[in-house]
Order: sequence, then structure tokens, then C-alpha cells
Amino acid sequence: MHGTITAVDATLDDLRTSASRIDSLSGRQAEVLELLVLDLSNQEVAARLGITERTVKAHVAALMDRLGVDSRLRLAMVALYERMSNCPCGQWS
Repeated sequence: MHGTITAVDATLDDLRTSASRIDSLSGRQAEVLELLVLDLSNQEVAARLGITERTVKAHVAALMDRLGVDSRLRLAMVALYERMSNCPCGQWS
């Protein structure tokens, strides 16, 4: 049980560190990140933003690099963690 708690603490620390970097994103990167939280494909993100799928892939790669994560799931987790941590009284908006 203690090992599980340690792993959860480490994951939360990683999310906190990555979320602290969200303010450094460009406006377009932030838009792409918000759409990734909705579990949209690259094609769907491209259509919503009026950009090419190749550009979306470049933004996703840049987001992973900037936030220090290795998957789209982790990107979404970071964005959700950041949003939760900024909600008053822990309430989601």
C-alpha cells in the first residue's frame, strides 16, 4: 500500500510541475491543449481550428516537449490538473 501512495504522490508532483508550465504556452498551443482534453483526434482539432493535421501534430509534439510529458493522455491530465487547481474551493467550472 505504501508503494502505491508513493507512486500517486510522484504522479501528482509530475502533474504539478507540468501544469506550472502551461502559462508559457502560445495561444494556439493552449487552444490545441484544450481540444485534446475533449479527446479529439488530430483531424478533428485541425478542422475546429482551421489548420492542417500536420500543424496539429507539430503543436502536440511541442506541447509534450514543453510540458515534459510523453503522451496525449498525460497532456490531458496536466490540463485537467491545472484547471482543477485553479477552481475556487475545488469546484469545477
